[in-house]
Amino acid sequence: MAIPGPYPSYAPWSMAPIAPLGKPRALALIRAGKLPFTFGSPHPTVAVVEQDGVFRVRELVVDAAEAATAANAAREARGIWTPEQHYALGKPAGRVFLEAPTRDELAEKLEAYPWPRDW
Repeated sequence: MAIPGPYPSYAPWSMAPIAPLGKPRALALIRAGKLPFTFGSPHPTVAVVEQDGVFRVRELVVDAAEAATAANAAREARGIWTPEQHYALGKPAGRVFLEAPTRDELAEKLEAYPWPRDW
């Protein structure tokens, strides 16, 4: 949905805290090849991606300098900076929780992985 006014094409305020994705849905997305995708609750902190020729479940990392620059720009433009905007800057560059050469093998590993509460 586009918001009238001088706003970017995305609406970061519409990215309210999200409900947990859940293991069954994550597995379905992996098996269907609907990558990349992010998840975590209340905010996205994990991504499933294909990187360097392998499939990974990987931590999203927000660069502090990038976040500070974006926050200052948002506050100047609109007077607001939300946690949702901060987490939207996350990139799959942190800890690798799981890795596999194929999507099917990643799904098998994820099925056996103890599902963290904040995922």
